[in-house]
Amino acid sequence: MPTASGKAPRARGAARTTALLRTAISALGLVLAAQPALAQATDRWAADEVEARATLPAPQGETAVTQAALSCAAQRWSLHLTLAGTVPDGNAAATLDVDGRVFETRAAAADGGVRIAVPRAAIEPLKAGLRARIGAGGAFEAAIGSAAFPLRGSRIAITAAQDRCSLRDMSAYTPVTFTPYTSYMNLARTLRRDDIAAFKLSTASEPELTAAMAEFDGGRRVLFTRLCGSSWYYGASGCNITGFAPDAGGEGDGGEGWRAVYDTENVHLHTDPKAVTDGWPDIVTLPARPRGGGTAGPGLIWRWDGKAYALKGELPEDEEDDVTAEAGRE
Repeated sequence: MPTASGKAPRARGAARTTALLRTAISALGLVLAAQPALAQATDRWAADEVEARATLPAPQGETAVTQAALSCAAQRWSLHLTLAGTVPDGNAAATLDVDGRVFETRAAAADGGVRIAVPRAAIEPLKAGLRARIGAGGAFEAAIGSAAFPLRGSRIAITAAQDRCSLRDMSAYTPVTFTPYTSYMNLARTLRRDDIAAFKLSTASEPELTAAMAEFDGGRRVLFTRLCGSSWYYGASGCNITGFAPDAGGEGDGGEGWRAVYDTENVHLHTDPKAVTDGWPDIVTLPARPRGGGTAGPGLIWRWDGKAYALKGELPEDEEDDVTAEAGRE
């Protein structure tokens, strides 16, 4: 009940004022507490939780670039730049400079912004470097300007994108599919008898054996055998692949007449019907993801040298082996 002097209403008003003040102070504290997190989010790379993509920090320098994201699809990398204003048409030469190490590439209008093809050789420098700078010619020069990005947090973000990146399109090649149910399993076990025994002696366990027969023109063929087990024994992939070809006149069920002509750790194995040497098609491999995660290397080409398959070189990033190369190599 109010008193004759009316002090109770004033007390209630004071209480309400105090409560509102406390609420305002609390809200201000939340805003101030959030500021360091917001600042941190703009000065380091961040991995997407689902896609093979990493968001870059805010760009530095005189540039119309407002946002940037590095993404990977089919083992090809690209940097998408969002511009303030009109996006130029067409495409032009571009460069990616990582701490003074320059990679030549191209810029093109795409998806409402600018797409920069990122060479595979630039990925490790981007993970380990301090600063990356993008440059482009033609109509893109004024828009991109001297866009630079700090590389803080890039290793974690790019590695996460690598782990989620899809495999390269290999529809132009013939896959070699391993199975434990092929009729050649007994021969495969005979040919790998010593390797199986050595594995069992070292690990006290049995390796997993699968096989695949690849047959070519002129009766040529290779029996590919794969042993999988401990990554301590077989390396990061946890497997070994050895291919055997028969000598002329010899294909005994006891393993006689067969010799090893190919040997690697685990890979995704294909043959190339378009590239044939002395009747033997090239072998094209993509790296299998290491057990427990991690990054994969480039695709490789193996070519017949008259006696066995020898490493020829890396599979080009594009069929045309485009201009994504490092400038100024020594």
